[in-house]
Amino acid sequence: MKIAWLIVACALIVSCKVSQKADLLLYNGEIYTADSSDAVVEAIAISGDAVVATGTLASVKAYVGEDAEMVDLGGAFAMPGLIEGHGHFLGLGKSLLTLNLSDAQSWSEIVAKTATAVRAAKPGQWIEGRGWHQEKWLAETDLRYNGYPYHDALSAVSPENPVVLVHASGHALLANARAMERARVGPESASPSGGRIVRDDAGKLTGVFEENAMDIVYRAWETERDRLPEADRIAALKREAFAASEHCLSYGICSFQDAGSNLEEIRFLKNLCDSGKINTRLWVMLHDQPERMMTAIEQLPVAFNPQKSFRCNAVKAYADGALGSYGAWLLASYSDKPGFFGQNTTPLAKLKELAQACARRDLQFCVHGIGDRANREILDIFEDELANRQGEALRWRIEHAQHLHHNDIPRFKELGVIASMQAIHCTSDAPFVVKRLGEQRARHGAYPWRSLLDAGANLANGTDCPVEPVNPFACMYAAVTRRRSPTSEAFFPEQSMRRIEALRSYTIWNAYAAGEETIKGSLETGKLADIVVLDRNLLHCSDEELAQARVLGVYLGGKPVASKKE
Repeated sequence: MKIAWLIVACALIVSCKVSQKADLLLYNGEIYTADSSDAVVEAIAISGDAVVATGTLASVKAYVGEDAEMVDLGGAFAMPGLIEGHGHFLGLGKSLLTLNLSDAQSWSEIVAKTATAVRAAKPGQWIEGRGWHQEKWLAETDLRYNGYPYHDALSAVSPENPVVLVHASGHALLANARAMERARVGPESASPSGGRIVRDDAGKLTGVFEENAMDIVYRAWETERDRLPEADRIAALKREAFAASEHCLSYGICSFQDAGSNLEEIRFLKNLCDSGKINTRLWVMLHDQPERMMTAIEQLPVAFNPQKSFRCNAVKAYADGALGSYGAWLLASYSDKPGFFGQNTTPLAKLKELAQACARRDLQFCVHGIGDRANREILDIFEDELANRQGEALRWRIEHAQHLHHNDIPRFKELGVIASMQAIHCTSDAPFVVKRLGEQRARHGAYPWRSLLDAGANLANGTDCPVEPVNPFACMYAAVTRRRSPTSEAFFPEQSMRRIEALRSYTIWNAYAAGEETIKGSLETGKLADIVVLDRNLLHCSDEELAQARVLGVYLGGKPVASKKE
């Protein structure tokens, strides 16, 4: 009798499963699932916004309803929708709408671009730009003090307009005379803790502000922006969000992990996602001015909305700055700046206080750490707070984890801490890393992906856009080759990722790093049907072809999507 009932029950289970009929079938493709077996299948059936089945066409057809849409992929390669693991969503949008200085090869070129922007601007209007990097300039005569230019030429072409040009790293800026005047900065202004107003030996302002000193200029800029009517501020945020979402979609990025927005921006982005106005799923870290952080944390978590397109249960803080601007906090001094160890941008006592608050509220704590000293201090704080907790469950992260002492590499696995690294930073920074760190530190501790992976650590990947272009294929190329281009020298290639690891780093690894691996990151039954179709097989194409991949189509929750514009 029991056996008979068991047979009936099994039959009912199978019947129910097959009766969940799919309304979309993608077939005749090479579909990489990114599941635990790294399977490649021929077909995938989708019902609503979720995957119903994957496998051969014959096996999947049992799930397909009579009215289902059938899409022949024509042998194309498909994979889970890509996840940007660390970027700045509104910053990306703004960078697409303001001066892009990432390709500038000289200070005079930057001044000329600014002069063009001034001619199109109203008198008194702030002019914004981003992306300059002095290490990429061809004329060393432009670098007149501490490796920086003076603001004079910039100020000469913009006498009536405040100008703020942010370094590619986001950890320094150049301000013209008008911007410094608005910020009430003079030769006697004091540098804040964890930052520097750069003056030459005679006390002359160069116009460069590093790390926490940037806030002096930002506050003046934000104060004037906040005087604008609310409708104007919201309209500007919408333009940035729409530009970012459209740009991400063009690269097959369905989900975006935003590395720091304040409460006002979080509420704005949630509203956009709730109303379906942008085609990007957002997982956002809270970041705000230090004096507002503890109060803001009490507003978290913001749970998934019904569309699973917005969530905020993470907090972002900074332990140090960037290597390029000498802000990374090091155990030993800079090789090209003896006696200088970088900047601790948030006092360790404050980081510990934030860690305790995150632990109390079961929030992910994500701390920016680039130098080996910064990473060690973060790991020490994490170890103290996670001693009685399961680190893996909380998924605390170190954002960047770029330069590590070899003794600290095993601690990531031991503590369950995620190394949220950006492969493209390695190849972008390569021209100056050895100068900053010396050969030995660079070889053994700079961007040590292989060492971390071999030690069992969990990694995430991304671009830190707009610090780097959001292009995920260029980032995967950097991960597997440690080269910027086919003609450039590989940067300690023994630390490279394998191809399958690079693909997982933009899918299931990033989903895990946000605690979302049960709903996305792989194409498995019950998970979101976020899919990107590409013009080449990323598993088998050459490294050079990997960097040149193009998107043929994107499905978000089982629906084909195109760029949305207001």
